[in-house]
Amino acid sequence: MIYTIENEYLKAQVAELGATLVKLIDKASGQDLVLGFESEEEYLANSGPNLGATIGRNANRIGEARFKLNGREYKLSVNDNMNQLHGGGINGFAFRKWEVKDLEKDKITLSYFSKDGEEGFPGNLTTNVTYSLDKDSLIFSFEGESDEDTLFNITNHSYFTLGEENILEDELYVTTDRYSPVDEFSLTKDEVKDVKGSPYDFTSFRKMKDNLCRLERGIDNNYVWENFEDKLMASFRNEKLQLNVYSDLPDMHVYTAYYLGGEKGKYGITYKPYQGIALECQYFPNGINYGEKYLLPILKKGEKMSHYIRYEIKTIGKE
Repeated sequence: MIYTIENEYLKAQVAELGATLVKLIDKASGQDLVLGFESEEEYLANSGPNLGATIGRNANRIGEARFKLNGREYKLSVNDNMNQLHGGGINGFAFRKWEVKDLEKDKITLSYFSKDGEEGFPGNLTTNVTYSLDKDSLIFSFEGESDEDTLFNITNHSYFTLGEENILEDELYVTTDRYSPVDEFSLTKDEVKDVKGSPYDFTSFRKMKDNLCRLERGIDNNYVWENFEDKLMASFRNEKLQLNVYSDLPDMHVYTAYYLGGEKGKYGITYKPYQGIALECQYFPNGINYGEKYLLPILKKGEKMSHYIRYEIKTIGKE
């Protein structure tokens, strides 16, 4: 089932399947800012891109689908070459039925109980996700609690669009000068590099096409802050609209949707590469296997962990 929340500025639709953001409409312009489908059945039939979904237990890739925690090795389900991606693909949080716990005019909270051993992860984990509207912002917040130490690295996987045919003429600004390269299987390496002189440099607003033309398959990389501060992480704009992304999560993975390929989306649009951009605030991908040099998404037994991502929509030229 798909639910609607709204306020004076925004209207959003959220599905029980995957706690998925189906629509995010800026009322002033009428623009729907996210890619997606019209029904839950279509999301199931087009599982690859994870459009708008809540990702868990772990966002991004875990190398060789295994990790160690408290001296014990856990072997996970494999769904991306030899790695695990987004908590297990079709069996991850993105394609589970979530339970609506609270529904108000401008807010919805959904919950999912993940059993011990699901996709290989330890602990019985309860995750609550809330989408709430605050003036011109949509806030995606989440909280988790487990009866065993486990990984808890949740993100929202919306692909944003500002209404253009693709993102190539749009501009991106990222508030860090550090990023991580990936290997041939898109697994983030245990390495942090300076963006200066590279096609990953968005330390000032730059047109996407000016950097993407230097890359064979676009951007699919982690940008590094490594702190829990409340911060602006990225801004994405065209001549009319600007999307600002704030979060207290340590890092953000930027994906320019190179692998979209023929999905029939909303409004009769066929999705193609560079149709949207995913700005996935999260922990350092595969950080659990790289050690304590990075902030690790370890949820301790009986404790609670929570984070937020705020998407602010501004009209260019107006405060």
